[in-house]
Amino acid sequence: GKTHMEQIMAQTQEGLISDAVPDHPLLNGRQEIGRGESTIVLLADTVDGQERGYKVLSSPTDYAYYTAPDRPTGRHFPTVFADHGPVGRSSRGYPFYVVEVERLYPLPGSGETADVATKISTAYFDACMMWRNLAQDMGRIALHHLAVTPMGWADTVQQSLQALETFSDEYGALPDLIKADNLMMRKDGTLVFSDPVFME
Repeated sequence: GKTHMEQIMAQTQEGLISDAVPDHPLLNGRQEIGRGESTIVLLADTVDGQERGYKVLSSPTDYAYYTAPDRPTGRHFPTVFADHGPVGRSSRGYPFYVVEVERLYPLPGSGETADVATKISTAYFDACMMWRNLAQDMGRIALHHLAVTPMGWADTVQQSLQALETFSDEYGALPDLIKADNLMMRKDGTLVFSDPVFME
């Protein structure tokens, strides 16, 4: 099989999901604001001053990350307002699911949040390189390394990495803390792990 790095690179090259937005009353006419390998993000209504988005998910792992009762929660994880359930099937053969989440923003080129995100990605990448001969398990071991090694980031970040490790183990998910849009932020500058896992 492919090594984890090759998988990550292949994933990145595979690029963005090419499906059209599913035909659904909730989604029709909504502005598309982003795409990932397995997600489409649309602008939802702002409620009580809180900007929201609809995330259309085509991966069971992503769906669990946003909706499972034991999903990671807290300061550095996305706030989920509603699970709108399945809305048709994706070209990957899995159902599309729609979740209503807080709107997140790309990290700026510099500043405190961007620095922490860069530190996490770099430390994760370095650990992956260190364990790359373990192929499939490399990402999990790299995440474990980050979860148990304080590297000068906030305790809340440390706890979030530990929660992410627990989730990955329980759901057989592979972590990915390298790609830019997997780490995003709120308007107030809080770092959020937006899409840090993928399916094996």
